[in-house]
Amino acid sequence: MLRADHLAKSYGITLLFEGVSFVLNAGERAGLVGINGSGKSTLLRLLACLEEPDEGSVFLSRGETVGYLPQSMEHLHGQTLRAILESARGDLPLIRERIRLLESEMARVNTEMNQALLKQYGELVAEFEARGGYVLEHRVEMVTQGLELGEIDLDRTLESLSGGQKIKLALARLLLENPSILLLDEPTNNLDLPALLWLENYLKSYKGAIIVVSHDRKFLDRVVAQVIELDEFKKTTTMYRGNFSEYSRQKMIELHSWEQSYKQQQRWIQKVEQDIQRTKHQAQGSESATNDSKIRRYAKKVAKKAKAREKRLERVLEGEARVDKPPLEWGLKLDLTGSIPANAGVLRAENIHWSYAGRELLQGVSLEIKGRDRVVIVGRNGSGKTTLLKILMGELIPLRGNVWVGPDVRVGYFSQEHSELDLRKTVLEEFRQDVVMYEDEARQFLSYFLFFEDEVTKRVRDISLGERAKLALAKMVVGGANFLVLDEPTNHMDFRSLEVVESALAQFQGSILLVSHDRYFIDRVHVNKVYSLEDGELIYRAGGYEEYEREILFGRG
Repeated sequence: MLRADHLAKSYGITLLFEGVSFVLNAGERAGLVGINGSGKSTLLRLLACLEEPDEGSVFLSRGETVGYLPQSMEHLHGQTLRAILESARGDLPLIRERIRLLESEMARVNTEMNQALLKQYGELVAEFEARGGYVLEHRVEMVTQGLELGEIDLDRTLESLSGGQKIKLALARLLLENPSILLLDEPTNNLDLPALLWLENYLKSYKGAIIVVSHDRKFLDRVVAQVIELDEFKKTTTMYRGNFSEYSRQKMIELHSWEQSYKQQQRWIQKVEQDIQRTKHQAQGSESATNDSKIRRYAKKVAKKAKAREKRLERVLEGEARVDKPPLEWGLKLDLTGSIPANAGVLRAENIHWSYAGRELLQGVSLEIKGRDRVVIVGRNGSGKTTLLKILMGELIPLRGNVWVGPDVRVGYFSQEHSELDLRKTVLEEFRQDVVMYEDEARQFLSYFLFFEDEVTKRVRDISLGERAKLALAKMVVGGANFLVLDEPTNHMDFRSLEVVESALAQFQGSILLVSHDRYFIDRVHVNKVYSLEDGELIYRAGGYEEYEREILFGRG
């Protein structure tokens, strides 16, 4: 069991959360949700005992072990895959090697004459079995196959891997440790569909407890049975039973009720204020219009009554009965105004070839996009999807082949690593780099993307990955693009912002080329053409994304 008791955490004068209390029992699987910056990653670190809370405590039942997956593995740069994976097994590989050496030695000598050797062998085998060595070897094979790590050279260093391969390695290392409680911070980022489906099934059968932060809503629907919401306004957590879709339905009902209560109270406040003002005017008019002492005394009583009602209203507005304004309009604002004729030629790529490290990654890839097309490219990590987008955007020159972009096409490019952003600049400087706009206009525009006041003076390198995504969106929108090229746009973006982006893309009157593993997102933006990149070839999927997922689950045919 994992129990959080009244946890609180601040950084400087900024309060992230307080009064966070909940219990997670063995076998329970919970999703932790909240907007970017609400403190989800910080809360996971507190639960993993990697940071100290300002208040409160974390309690683990006897014998429980915690495994924590961070968003970044930069602290392991320079290490090889082999070293990282073997570190999850402790000294069991050494014991296994000693057993093999003893077996070789016993095959050469008469073991009946060397009882000490036989005794040592028996003790090592017993220790290896008692510590789960044979089970671990089976788990190593299962995890590395499921995450397709067996295809990667184990002597490569971490920084040479793609984003998806890094996530796979981090997951493999953690799952091999087999802790009783898993704390997973964005395990689905950059995972390809085969690994994602494998991870879903693995976690659904996991016997321990799980808390997972993920922006993949379909993943949460399939894996979790409860949702812990970290509310940025209440600064605490609320537990909801059910998966993400059930949580969303409950949340919408709550927000609707909140909005109705707020409107009802505002109507009541307006009526009371009008009554008070009318009573005051009546009293003032009566008192000033006569010298009759009785009427003047009555007018003063009326004025006193109005003052008392005014104080009661103030107590309501300052007390617990006050209904705050719901935050329905405080989120990201996104309006994609670019448009393009339905049959216009947008992009054509012919016979694209590209090689990397002696491997032909793209083998004669061709693709044509016309106005209003909504195209998604899917495929395994390392298959070359991001490389293909970089070639189409002119960031890489193909070994062979040509790329043509229509004359009236204005491209908005959203890269996976946000390489188009200069980390040295401030948010304001980076936004204004390619747009003619006064500073106050730029500040106003950036506020639609949730950059307020002094936040625009932060260096890009100092803002979160989710905030970098929003800055990249702001630059793309202000350019009036009518052809959007989006490489994993949902990574690091909170659910509220995702809903705004999805709604804007659904209404967009231009063309979209998308690389994404987010199945929910693909559905919401009304993709009409699906391609998979496999073994260097781009394959059109007439049956859509569902066909591709079925093939992954059940194989071809």
